[in-house]
Amino acid sequence: ILLYEINNNLSMVFFVCDGCGETLKKARVDAHAAKCRECYSVSCVDCSQSFFGDDYRNHTSCITEAERYEKTIFRGSRKLDESGTGIRQQQQKKVKRTPQEAWNNTIQVAAETAPSSLKSYMDQLAMCENVPRKEKQFRNFTVNSLKLRGPSGEKVKGEIWALLAKARDDEKKIREEQEKKDKEAKLAAQKQNEAAQASKKSNSKTVSDSDDESNSSSGSETSAQALPSEKAVTKVIKKALKKSSNKQMKFKALRKQVQHSFSLKADKEGKKKLKCLLQQCVDSNPEKLVMNGKIVTLTK
Repeated sequence: ILLYEINNNLSMVFFVCDGCGETLKKARVDAHAAKCRECYSVSCVDCSQSFFGDDYRNHTSCITEAERYEKTIFRGSRKLDESGTGIRQQQQKKVKRTPQEAWNNTIQVAAETAPSSLKSYMDQLAMCENVPRKEKQFRNFTVNSLKLRGPSGEKVKGEIWALLAKARDDEKKIREEQEKKDKEAKLAAQKQNEAAQASKKSNSKTVSDSDDESNSSSGSETSAQALPSEKAVTKVIKKALKKSSNKQMKFKALRKQVQHSFSLKADKEGKKKLKCLLQQCVDSNPEKLVMNGKIVTLTK
C-alpha cells in the first residue's frame, strides 16, 4: 500500500521539526527524532499540518506549487480528505511525473525499508538530488556521495543497487496490476453500458411491436364490430342512389358513401369486409338494386 501511495506523488514532501525548527526530508525524520530531544512532532512545509509519532508516513502528497502561489485563482481541489491525514483530494487532471521524480520516490521507499546495515547509506542517498538511474553511473555516483571505495565499498554498492532494483520492480508490478484492474473495470463498464443500451432498444422495439399488434387487432376488431347491419346499409345505399344522377353510382363511390355515413375508419381488412357487405346487400335486393359491371343502379 505504501509503495502504491508514494507511486502517485506529485512532489517530494519536506517537514520541519516543531522542536528545533530544522528542515528535514521525509527519509531523515526518524534519524532526526532519535537525536533531537525536543522533536515531539513535525510539520509539513507546504500545508503546515503537524504530525505526531509515525503519522507523517501517511503524508505522501501535498499542495503543488501552482496551488501554493496562485492561491485564490487556483482552480484545483484544495480541501483535505475526511481522514485528516493531509492527503489532498486528487486533481481532475493527473500530472505525469518525470522518470527522475519516480526514481527519487523509489529511493525514499527503499530507505524506509532498508536493513540496518544499509540504513545510513540509504538515508544519505535520499538526501541527494539527481541520483543516476542506471547501475554503472549509480556506482560511480556513490564513490563521491557515499564514500564507497575499495572491495568493501563495491559490496555495499551491489547491496544498495539490489535493494533499489527490487523496490522499483515492486512499484512497477503494483502499477501494472492497477492499470490492469482499471482496464478491466473500464471494459466491464463499457460492456454493461452496451448491454443496457441493447436492452433498452430491445424493450423499445418490443413495446412498439406490441403497440402495432394491439392497434392492428384493435382496428380489425373495430372494423368487424363496427360494421352496421345489412338492413341499415341497404337503406343508406338506396338513399345515396336516389340523390345521384340517373340513380346510378360506381360501386367504389357507393362504398365510400356508406363508410362516410356510418363514420367508419376501416383499415384494409375493414374495407374488404365492408365491400363484401355492400355486395351482399345488392345481391339480397335484386328487384331494387342492379349491379352492371362496377355500376350500381336503383331500379324502383
